[in-house]
Amino acid sequence: MQTKIIASVLAILTVSNYTYADTCPEPSSIYKTKSGFEAKDKSGHIWKGEDPGQPVDVKTLVFEDAAYITEDETENGPVKVSQLSCRYQNLALFLDNVVNWKAAAPANWDESNRCYSKPNNDCSFSLSN
Repeated sequence: MQTKIIASVLAILTVSNYTYADTCPEPSSIYKTKSGFEAKDKSGHIWKGEDPGQPVDVKTLVFEDAAYITEDETENGPVKVSQLSCRYQNLALFLDNVVNWKAAAPANWDESNRCYSKPNNDCSFSLSN
């Protein structure tokens, strides 16, 4: 009986495109790579950031803000994007191709989809799997 209930719940979650709350990666999870920086958040997403061209001490990074970005500038002009950005002093990490983003705690996000609350848990958001 319990197996049927568990299977039913899993099936419903799969079909309903389960939504969950997430946050920017913890500063302690950020590490240096050959091409920049990376971090894995609690849900397993890999966030990437370019080397800012200034020294970055990953041991002292502090979360500053988060933003949901829908437009970016390229050499050819503006392009539509769907990405999340998390800033830690002079380092920004990005999660590209975000699907169905929604602020989980709307009081902390402003009308331009930015969140300046600290700690980063106060800037939670939802994504659809």
